[in-house]
Amino acid sequence: MTRFPVRFFVALFVLLFGMGRGESVHAQPDDRAALIGHVEQAPVGEDLTGDPLPSATVLLQDPASGERRYGTATDSSGAFAFRDVEPGAYRLVVRFVGYARHTERLTLPAGETVRDTIALRRRALSGNEVVVTTRRAQPRVNPVTISNLTTEEIDRRLGVQDLPSLLSETPSVTSHSQNGNGIGYSALRIRGFDQRRLAVSINGVPQNDPEDFNVFWVNLYGLQSSIEDVQVQRGAGSSLYGSVGIGGAINIVTDPFEPEPYARARVGTGSFGTQRLSVAANSGLLGDRYVVNARYSRVSSDGYRENAWTDFNRFFGGLARYGDRSTFKIQAFAGVQNDGLAFQGIPKDANEDDEARRQNPSAASGDTERFHPPQVHLSHEWRFSPNWALDQTAFWIKGEGYFDFDGTFRSADFLRLPDDFSLGGDPLTDAERQLPLFLVGDVAPGDVILRGNLDQNQVGWIPTVVYEEGTTKTTLGLEARLHRSLRWGRIQEAGPQIPDPIVGAGADRRLWQFRNEKIIASAFGSHLFRPVDRLAMQADLQLTWRRYRLYDEKTFDREDMRAHEFTTPYFFVNPRIGVTLNPDRPLSAYASLAWAHREPRRTQLYEGQEGPAGATPQFEQTPDGSFDYDDPLIEPEQLVDLELGARLERPRYRLSANLFWMEFWDEIVPSGAVNQFGAPRTGNADRTRHVGLEVEGSAQVLPGWTVSGNAMLARTRFVDFTEFRTLEDMTVVLERDGNPIASSPEELANLRTSYTWRGATASAHVQAVGRQYVDNSGGTTATVRDGTVVEEESDEHTIDPYALLGASLSYEAPSSSAFDGVEVQANVDNLLDAQVLQHGFRGAGGPRFYPAATRSLFVELRYTLR
Repeated sequence: MTRFPVRFFVALFVLLFGMGRGESVHAQPDDRAALIGHVEQAPVGEDLTGDPLPSATVLLQDPASGERRYGTATDSSGAFAFRDVEPGAYRLVVRFVGYARHTERLTLPAGETVRDTIALRRRALSGNEVVVTTRRAQPRVNPVTISNLTTEEIDRRLGVQDLPSLLSETPSVTSHSQNGNGIGYSALRIRGFDQRRLAVSINGVPQNDPEDFNVFWVNLYGLQSSIEDVQVQRGAGSSLYGSVGIGGAINIVTDPFEPEPYARARVGTGSFGTQRLSVAANSGLLGDRYVVNARYSRVSSDGYRENAWTDFNRFFGGLARYGDRSTFKIQAFAGVQNDGLAFQGIPKDANEDDEARRQNPSAASGDTERFHPPQVHLSHEWRFSPNWALDQTAFWIKGEGYFDFDGTFRSADFLRLPDDFSLGGDPLTDAERQLPLFLVGDVAPGDVILRGNLDQNQVGWIPTVVYEEGTTKTTLGLEARLHRSLRWGRIQEAGPQIPDPIVGAGADRRLWQFRNEKIIASAFGSHLFRPVDRLAMQADLQLTWRRYRLYDEKTFDREDMRAHEFTTPYFFVNPRIGVTLNPDRPLSAYASLAWAHREPRRTQLYEGQEGPAGATPQFEQTPDGSFDYDDPLIEPEQLVDLELGARLERPRYRLSANLFWMEFWDEIVPSGAVNQFGAPRTGNADRTRHVGLEVEGSAQVLPGWTVSGNAMLARTRFVDFTEFRTLEDMTVVLERDGNPIASSPEELANLRTSYTWRGATASAHVQAVGRQYVDNSGGTTATVRDGTVVEEESDEHTIDPYALLGASLSYEAPSSSAFDGVEVQANVDNLLDAQVLQHGFRGAGGPRFYPAATRSLFVELRYTLR
């Protein structure tokens, strides 16, 4: 595995170097065209010429659809060049921070070179001008596997669902919603990797929780309207993003600032009692430098499943200042979310019943959540010389709130009930005190409500310095983050069986309490250069140190509990190297090889909230019974990722394909059990392998009619994994070698077709997902018969293949009409009303599944006043 990629890259380099030396850089085939130009400032006052503008964005777009065909950036002298271009008509777009966008139509004849000089005027800004480029990969230049979603695509696909549903149209991505209708707790997976393995950022700010690694999209609901661009990278994350992801990276840029003032209102209604209201205002350019933007939104829904309601209020505000060489922005997201919890799934046989598939065990106890997750981002971009730029981001992320959930599955000992506690009879025996309350007495869901409280803060700073000269680009950066949290739980409400003095806030009595700290310090760098015109090479490296600390755990004077405190550090070196053949040309190819690591989650070291139930830190124990905190039982996972791909871009179509081979050591996988909230407990698999083929493309079939799609064929298997499970009070050994990995579909495809005519756009989309498994069994059920483990085939542990069809229709009134500024859009999800299960897990009572909502409609009216 080590020697093959080295030989491959050496041979490829020698071959391409020889090809590059053997031809003239400036030669132009008779059947191709070229464009050479220069971008500079427009002359001011008595100046006859303007200064060059390095790193300006230059695009050649389709003149009808506006789709990008070719793209590059100017060098230190302001020069740019497109060679080997398909002849024809184009729209030339040039953008630079602090300057007006330049747009012109031009024709590039076959066999000729067109020359152009573009002069940009200062400070007539557009909201599309500023995109953080230091953390963005360029297609056909950087050797990474990526897909982009533009503002236009997001707006066209945007309904009322959350971001995971929007991103599920990108290659190899699946999503599901606990509520069923895509509002509330939603999640996505890339190539079968859950979002704990993905490096997700907004404006360069990491969104993965430092303790849990999860991305809580519910905290970000309503962000869609402010998104400028989304880039999805598949495979091991790059140092371009600061934090390295095992399965991929999602980089979201929000930029609602525009140079012209406007006010916008959106109101929508739909199935399952869903309603949304949003109002936004933009100041336009003030004093030739400032833009202020603000937006408020509210969404409420009954949800598809019982007790899956949502009531979200969101505020987004920002201020931008544009200088001659720098841009400063402050953006804030805040709001209170109230929702009914639906983290428990349904049995598989309930899916075929219209009412049963909507059931939610949490409905009996009315489990709810109230949470406030504000964020503040400060970003500063400063070009302090023609070749050097500084991009830095500072941020603060807060999370404060609670969730109330049923506690009757807890024992009397866990709840610290009095020694003489009874349920209408004699005091409970020692054995009964270990059983769930609902098993030892007449106790119903809701008779005991527990409250879990969270108060956390995170601050961070990510500075990046970029040097660019010609086609050479060097990026150096740092990442510094500090996260602290306080978690505790108590009996919030209870029936008459529970003594009043131990219930509620007035009792000042907690079942668990502990504090966590996570420190992350990283240095990362990237160097992109071209040894010859037809070859780009890139090397990335990240050095990262991170440390968990758990402390201040309260034992509440219980003799059978001891307070735990530990500090566990990790240090990783994550390198990557890649090459691109024919960068910036219609047909390009790339190869990359990466090595990445990830530490366990905090709960995989110790589940503090399970302390009252006897949970202990997951570290090796010494002969005296103490824990060796230098030796965790869960090892960090390691990945070697090889990516090979090619991309073809023509004026009317584009096509890309890539192969991936991801070899894991100690991959952290579900181990056959879940905790109280349905999240799988995990362990290490010695060796796993993910290999596959991905294709993506789009085409303009006729004027106004486009077709796009993607597909994945993969094989995800355990190579060396032995699972230990408890069956009938005995520990059994189950060999999983060759079994599929849970929640990793091996077939996946998306297809969308859209037609636009006179302001109206009709679109249809279908997603097909292959078979998935909820655990490591590969579709078998294990039982013990006469002391022997027997595994039999069963479909109870599988998610059947499914397809979902959706459609949308939108209309934008012409600017010349009396209805200028009016838009209306209708989205229908699950058009064929299919009964689909999208995700599953092994629960305490067997496999449990999350159903997708049946046919649903959402209609929205938008009005913009400019």
